[in-house]
Order: sequence, then C-alpha cells, then structure tokens
Amino acid sequence: MPESFYQSTPYYRELIKEHLQNLIKAGHSKNLPGGFKCLQFLKEQGYEIAHEDETWLLEWYEHLTNFAKVHQHLKDCQTNNHMSGVEEIIVHNPSWVQVIGTQRLEFFGEALSKDDYEFSLLLFAQRHGLLWNQASPFLCFQTELFGKDWRVTLIHKSLCDHLSSKVFFRHHAKEEFSLESFGLTEGQQTLIQQSLSQKKNILVCGATGSGKTSFLKSLVTLIPEREHLITLEDTPELRPKSPFATQLITPNDGPQNLKKFCHYALRMRPDRMILGEIRSAEVVPFLLSINTGHGGMMSSLHANSALDALHRLCLLFQVYSQQMNVSYHDVMKLVCQGIDFVVFLEHKRITSIVEVKGCEGTTPYYEMWN
Repeated sequence: MPESFYQSTPYYRELIKEHLQNLIKAGHSKNLPGGFKCLQFLKEQGYEIAHEDETWLLEWYEHLTNFAKVHQHLKDCQTNNHMSGVEEIIVHNPSWVQVIGTQRLEFFGEALSKDDYEFSLLLFAQRHGLLWNQASPFLCFQTELFGKDWRVTLIHKSLCDHLSSKVFFRHHAKEEFSLESFGLTEGQQTLIQQSLSQKKNILVCGATGSGKTSFLKSLVTLIPEREHLITLEDTPELRPKSPFATQLITPNDGPQNLKKFCHYALRMRPDRMILGEIRSAEVVPFLLSINTGHGGMMSSLHANSALDALHRLCLLFQVYSQQMNVSYHDVMKLVCQGIDFVVFLEHKRITSIVEVKGCEGTTPYYEMWN
C-alpha cells in the first residue's frame, strides 16, 4: 500500500475494523461482509469517500480479511514454475513471507501496517470461533483458503522476540498415495500389507514434513472397510472414508485431549485405532493399550531414526506416566513388547523398516527390512 493511503484513510480503516468487531460480537463471525458492503456501510453513515480511496480501501480489505498478499505469492510460485507442491507458507510479519515446497522462496513487501496485520490474524481466529490472545497464545485448526485445505498454526506476538505474531499454513494433499510412491521395494510392500492384515502395531516416525501423515493415510486406505477404525487427532488429516470409521478430533479449548480420547476409544470396541501423533501424555494409554491385547494400533512420532523412536517413546512415557518407580528398562520392555514395526521416513521416502523383536536391558534388538 502507498504511504499516502495510510495518511488519508486511517479513520475509515478504523471504522471498518470496528464494524467487523461489532458483527463478530453479534454472532456473524462466519458471514462477514465483502469490501463493497463495508464501503456501503460507511456511506450509509454519511461518509463521502474519494474514488481513489475506495480503490485502496477495497484492496486493503482483501489483505485484511483474505490474506490476498499471501495468495498472490502462492500464485507467483505456481505460474512462474518456481515450484510444485507447496507444503507450507510461513507469514513471519507484515513484510516477510516464506513459501516452502520443492524449493524455499522468500517474499518481501508490506501489504498491511503492523497494527492491521495483528488485527487480521485476530480476525482470522475469531472467524473460526476461537479465542486467541496473550492468555491463549497458541492455536492450531483446520481451514479452507485459496481453494485448498490447510492446517493453520497461530503464534501470538507475546511469545515472539520481535513482538510480531506469526501464522503457519501447512497443506496436506487430499490425494491418496500408493505404497510405491514412498520408495518401497516389492518385498517391503508385501511386508507392510501382511503386517496390516495381521493387525501388527506400527509406529511411523521421521522429521517434520517427512511424510508421516501421508504414509498413515496410505495405510488407512488398506484397512478393510467393514472394520471399526477409530482415529484420534488434533486436526482432521487422516479422513477415513469407511462409513464404519469413528473420527475423534480434540477441540482447541476445553478439557478434552488425546489422552482422554485414548481412554474413550477403548470403550468403543475398536478393531483398529490410529493416534495421529504422539507428543505428550497420550503416550501412556497408547502404550498400555498395545500391551493389553489391542492389535492394529498405529501412530506417528518425531524422531531421528527408527531406533531413536523407541527410546523417545520410553522417555515420553517416563515423563508423563508420573510413576517414579518405573525403570527405563521396564519401559523399554513395555515398548518392545507392544510395537511390532517402526517405519522411518525422510523426504517422503521410507528409508528403513525395523521389526522389533524385544530388548536386552535398555537395548532393543530387531530385524532391519531394507
């Protein structure tokens, strides 16, 4: 926006922002008006707006309510063939945006003032019926934007050194991937298919963006439709298509969490259960469940290798079980008795499959299927 715009229209911009807040308070957060209707509202209040200011206000409104600048960067990436398959967009502040896919591109250019940028993120959360402020500074939710489904993460400025809030858009492709697309050999594909049919317990691990969720989605498509599959997630990404599947999604606020969902799910006669990701206290009911006769359990975990994933499960269990008298050896025994296979991914490719055989002390023993 030109500097003259901010000098000539601050009053109109504040009136529009106040109007939007009033609409949200009145319960119209999901049906906010477009830019033309907001201008019409100002005119009905007796304000005369110059034609040039109308043009700039409409453009500013698109940036404020629809991330127009981010959308333009996304289109630039696609039309100029800079990259295909955009995976993540990070808006660091009003000026800097990163687009990450097959390449990593940075864009500079301010479309909103700092105050308007912060308001746009607050408005974004409110339009989804969510509370976001210094007391609740972290949000994660699903949305549709630019014709795609995104998992959105909002970080409040109170948590950031430079006092600028950030928004992360993670895109998960709707298309289903075959086992071949993860670089599996024919023998490895047979192994995975047999482990599913035998209801083995599978842990999928790797770094952020390595393809863990995509691989779990591929496994979901191989589960017999008539089985009662229960998925437990923070955001809906697995999306089983079977009419006999049950999807439990944790709300952004309230007492429900994945740990409680694990307990609920066990009372719902599951044939299989998939916990989207193990990060904290949900590790306890998950590990206890797979050691009490529940087969066909699957989950994902951030780890540096397949073996590191087993040790990380032990560490998480010790941290969150609150059982001070349980030794690391006992936890490792619990893990190795319950987990049958660990699949490790890097850059959307499976680089190792480990069949867990047991443990000696705190050292797992296993067979590597490479």
